[in-house]
Amino acid sequence: MNEGLSRQRNGYTHRMRMFSLLFALIALVMLAMFVIYLFRGPVDPLIASGLFVSFLACLAPALLLLKPFESQDELRRRREKARQDRERRRGPSD
Repeated sequence: MNEGLSRQRNGYTHRMRMFSLLFALIALVMLAMFVIYLFRGPVDPLIASGLFVSFLACLAPALLLLKPFESQDELRRRREKARQDRERRRGPSD
């Protein structure tokens, strides 16, 4: 039963990572549009600022979703505890 729960958590993490990577891809496209617009010719500051703000609006959620929510020490402790729990459930392997 716990194994199914861990698979669900991993699935959720995978979906969130894909969602954030989609935001990062959209941000990259917006940045490309901004750069192309700047090099192409006469620039309207309103359109240029709109493209740049769109880039930032897509980049912010991508960075927030991609960063880990817990410190490395907490993550290491949680993994170690999970490993010990698995070993205890398996019992001594003599």
